[in-house]
Amino acid sequence: MPQHTPKSIRPIKLTNTLTGKKEDLQTRTEGKLSLYSCGPTVYGLIHIGNLRGGLVADLFFRYFKRVGYDVTYVRNYTDVDDKIIRRAQEEKSTPEEVARKYTVEVEKDFAVAGMLEPTHKTTVTTHIQEIIELISTLIEKGKAYQVETGEVLYSISNFEGYGKLSHKNIDDLQAGIRVEVRDLKKAPLDFSLWKPAKPGEPSWPSPWGAGRPGWHIECSAMARKWLGDQIDIHHGGEDLIFPHHENEIAQTEGATGKDPFVKYWLHHAFLTLSKEKMSKSLGNIFTAHDFLAKYSGEVARYMLLSIHYRSIIDFSEDTIDQALNGLHRIYEAKKHAVELTRRGRARADLRAEGLWGEFVASCESARREIDEHFANDFNTAGALAVLYSLIRDFNRTLSEPLAAATPAAVIGASQLIRVMEEDIGGILGVGRAEPEAALQELMRIRASIPVDQAGHQRPSESEILLAIEERAAARKAKDFNKADSIRKELESKGVLIKDSPSGTTWTYT
Repeated sequence: MPQHTPKSIRPIKLTNTLTGKKEDLQTRTEGKLSLYSCGPTVYGLIHIGNLRGGLVADLFFRYFKRVGYDVTYVRNYTDVDDKIIRRAQEEKSTPEEVARKYTVEVEKDFAVAGMLEPTHKTTVTTHIQEIIELISTLIEKGKAYQVETGEVLYSISNFEGYGKLSHKNIDDLQAGIRVEVRDLKKAPLDFSLWKPAKPGEPSWPSPWGAGRPGWHIECSAMARKWLGDQIDIHHGGEDLIFPHHENEIAQTEGATGKDPFVKYWLHHAFLTLSKEKMSKSLGNIFTAHDFLAKYSGEVARYMLLSIHYRSIIDFSEDTIDQALNGLHRIYEAKKHAVELTRRGRARADLRAEGLWGEFVASCESARREIDEHFANDFNTAGALAVLYSLIRDFNRTLSEPLAAATPAAVIGASQLIRVMEEDIGGILGVGRAEPEAALQELMRIRASIPVDQAGHQRPSESEILLAIEERAAARKAKDFNKADSIRKELESKGVLIKDSPSGTTWTYT
């Protein structure tokens, strides 16, 4: 089938794990794009590393739609698994109840984080028939075999391309695996497609006896049902490259005979804590629920998307602080821009000339640059850098004498808001809120953090307001040394105050 990049859709470059290269996106059907993203196994609250995966897929979805693709986006939930069964035993519940409960919790976290709804949200237990049919096809084609226990295994020796995604040497991998005497596998790397039923575990009838699917087969079956035998983009965490995604390729291409199953494989990097991968098994997790409750969905989006999706994020106070500072810069500028637009309306025939004309031209240039960064393998950091440069231009222009009183200022302010809300906000999902409310929320978050990076106790809002009143009294009494001392004391505790004709305001730094 021919590949297409419609003339109406801008060129996009993606780093493809399959080839290890940055490639031009060419979809299988003109104007349409199929996207599959591996979602969580629902056996507990997700951690912020899982949240990053969901947000990265949301970033892809938003941008592909924005540039004009008709996107079909599938996100799955693994709702039957060994971990779910163990959690059910711990909670004295059933696997079905555990999966249902934690799916609801994941959906709540994703909603708070502002994720768009996928085209399809799929679960393993609603695709058992498709899974059984796929396994039957693999057996018929000699790619899989049943052993005496009733288990069905995939034979990797009958799939020539095994290892092409992970770029692993299969002989070396097999040599490093110890095979027990009673192991019924034909080869050490052969993996389970269908597991025989055990007492107390969920099971379904099949041609090989009652049982349940192996982990890898589920995504092949669900992707085929909703997206077809061959799809454009498959996304997941880099920890899924081997064996999960490698096995998906073997299963799907083994059944269909069509190569490639996926044109572009996109993988996001780990979230680490003190340089160690964050995971439930290691016990070093920060749940998405707790993070979102303490900091907000917008802070989560900024922190997890402002760094390139293929770069590791080390979760720390510094990372959170950078997110809060970044959002504060955006909303502080947006606040001034909104104030300008409320002062008056530019005439329809008015052109932005002089300083504001230069600024409007900078906005137009920034829009192009931001889009170029997103189109270059989702360089979110580059896109944000353009916005911050534009904010500096705005502040410089606004500081010029009488600049705020110029009618063309409304045009310049409106253009900055457009860049924030559409070009950045429409993709990253940040900077779109009402600025006064957003700044108040950021101050609330700052106040909830007990100490700053230097170890100073942050003063409360009431303490700050009292200090500002004392400073105002000192200035009125012309005791400028005392006023300056109060300002410096606040700054040493992470509080920045600003004087203006309308009064004194403050923010946490």
